[in-house]
Amino acid sequence: MRKTFFLGLALLLLTTGTAFAQEDPRTFADTGYTVSDDAIWSFFNQYGGATTFGEPISREFLLFGKPTQIFQNAALQVQADGAQVQAMQLTDPSLLPANQINGLTVPRLDAAVAFVAPTPDQANYSARLQVFVQAVVSEPFLSTFNSEGGAAVWGVPTSSPKADPSNPNFVYQRFQNGILFYDASAGTTQALPLGEYLKGQLTSNSALLKAAATTTTDLSNAFLPDAA
Repeated sequence: MRKTFFLGLALLLLTTGTAFAQEDPRTFADTGYTVSDDAIWSFFNQYGGATTFGEPISREFLLFGKPTQIFQNAALQVQADGAQVQAMQLTDPSLLPANQINGLTVPRLDAAVAFVAPTPDQANYSARLQVFVQAVVSEPFLSTFNSEGGAAVWGVPTSSPKADPSNPNFVYQRFQNGILFYDASAGTTQALPLGEYLKGQLTSNSALLKAAATTTTDLSNAFLPDAA
């Protein structure tokens, strides 16, 4: 009886240990990728994790000279100091030249909005940015913008809200680092998956690949899943 008890206890501990080993919070079984960089992991968790950024869809790799990891809704880049992380400007015209994404018609960069946007070199930048955001970003986008990291995640707005000409229930607002999408029929606001779009461009867009080749970019193992 005593031997059976200890055998059962050993099996329980072994099974529990295996379960703990499999539940690595940095590994996302649905996509097969792991967030291994501590700086990216810290930034990811600080600003909402998968709710904000989606799950990882690449390994960390060099993109335009910076260690980068792509998530479904964003791309996070480690800066030169190795500790600071910034969201990549995925709506830059060099990366998002069109306003058609998977059948959706999103706003183009609005030069008038960009012209009046504050810049970090200006005095009282934080106060200027707050006033600018309040003037340009309205509900339902403002609540999502504020709850998902604000300018640290999204950058500044680069358009006003615009309805899709093919579906007035779809409304978008463009920011430096992403596009928020409001579905009036469902009453939901979420990010468009621009990380998925960037990944597609990097694997199929010859012009972008050519531009990347002129910088320190290494895609050799970027999209090879590292988890079963």
